[in-house]
Amino acid sequence: MIIEFLRNPKNTGSVISSSQFLVQEMISHISPENTIIELGAGSGVITRKLAEIQSVDTIYTYENNPIFHKSLIKIDKTICVSDLFTMKDRHQHQKVKTIISSIPFVNFSTETKAKALNDISTVLEHGGKLIQYTYLNRCPFGTDNLRENKLIQTNMKKVWLNFPPATVFVYEKNNHL
Repeated sequence: MIIEFLRNPKNTGSVISSSQFLVQEMISHISPENTIIELGAGSGVITRKLAEIQSVDTIYTYENNPIFHKSLIKIDKTICVSDLFTMKDRHQHQKVKTIISSIPFVNFSTETKAKALNDISTVLEHGGKLIQYTYLNRCPFGTDNLRENKLIQTNMKKVWLNFPPATVFVYEKNNHL
């Protein structure tokens, strides 16, 4: 993980893997379902925990780092995809209840964030959740972008027992906005 961060810090969100406390906070917000999408799966710390959940049949992991991709395909229940921007086409007829994201969106351009959030919103069903963490105390997307994509923040929690400490944001899609 450290080597990948040093190679490309804008694409690799962390120097070390997420702590068990951060992983548990992220997973505590998922809905029981068959399919989950995980964006920026990295080394697979969250993926492995998701694979242990009995009600989860399939985890689509989106990870563009080929080193991480190789380790992710070995995790039970996973289908690995390298490009986040194929998600909309791949899942547009299969709405999902939960998308978990570890992508460092704060490092992305405004246009890239807007496109990613639009694709996420298209794939989420009404009442579906986007669970995103960041090392900042603020939303990585911006309130206007969230509103345009019918996403409302329903929860926010700081996880101090992680290096660095992280903030988990939970957004819910509301088609009635």
